[in-house]
Amino acid sequence: MKTSKSILFLTFFLVTFFSCNDEPVDFTLEDNSTSENNDIKWWILVHPSYGNPGIYLYNETNSTIENILPLPDSNGSPHALDFDGSSLWLGGASSINTTNGILTHNPIYELNPDNGEVISTIDNIRTEGISVSNNHIYYSTYGQIIEITKTGTFVSSTSVENTTINDIAICNSIKYYVYNGSIDPIIKVNEASGQDEFILETDIPNLYTLSIRDDNFVVVSNNHFRRFDINTGEHLSDIKIEINGWITAIAPYNK
Repeated sequence: MKTSKSILFLTFFLVTFFSCNDEPVDFTLEDNSTSENNDIKWWILVHPSYGNPGIYLYNETNSTIENILPLPDSNGSPHALDFDGSSLWLGGASSINTTNGILTHNPIYELNPDNGEVISTIDNIRTEGISVSNNHIYYSTYGQIIEITKTGTFVSSTSVENTTINDIAICNSIKYYVYNGSIDPIIKVNEASGQDEFILETDIPNLYTLSIRDDNFVVVSNNHFRRFDINTGEHLSDIKIEINGWITAIAPYNK
């Protein structure tokens, strides 16, 4: 009986309160996850030559650093990075003279994105560009784009017209690359014709990075994201990256 009276009283109170209150009351719980999921985030590789080296998880939307992973080899020259959603793939251009005089290169590293620990390695590969697509790894070396499995098994190779590729990106199975030249162009690899197709000239010096996100080419120069429309080539924006150091590769965190 007491319970019934309490419920009736509470009901009466709520009806009276809302009928007398001019302002509507919103009981919707605020959900911050939607905003967070819409943030644009990048993995950013900072070379050990100066600044603060490492692999940064960078929130472009908020201009904040969310994490910094150590490099597996502080003496290497890392230039290549991609993220497949579960692992980071890191490559470089440094070489080592072994005791028997054979020139070898640092490996491609598979890294844990939470702590930077090495999961696996693919030995003796020189590269300045890596892209992971359809569960295969593509890397650039000496005028070729090589396709391998994630365990290092050779699949195929594609020759390109320029030997000094600085980075590569793959979108809808189409290969693109950048190199430092007089106009610092972005090139599309036409495998049917065997010729490279000029896509656009960036006129941005010292390009070392190329990525594709939201139908935009994204490159980095002087620690700024530079965006170009993938269809028209229009230069869309320049956004400063709040990181100290030489950025040699970027990879989307959430494509």
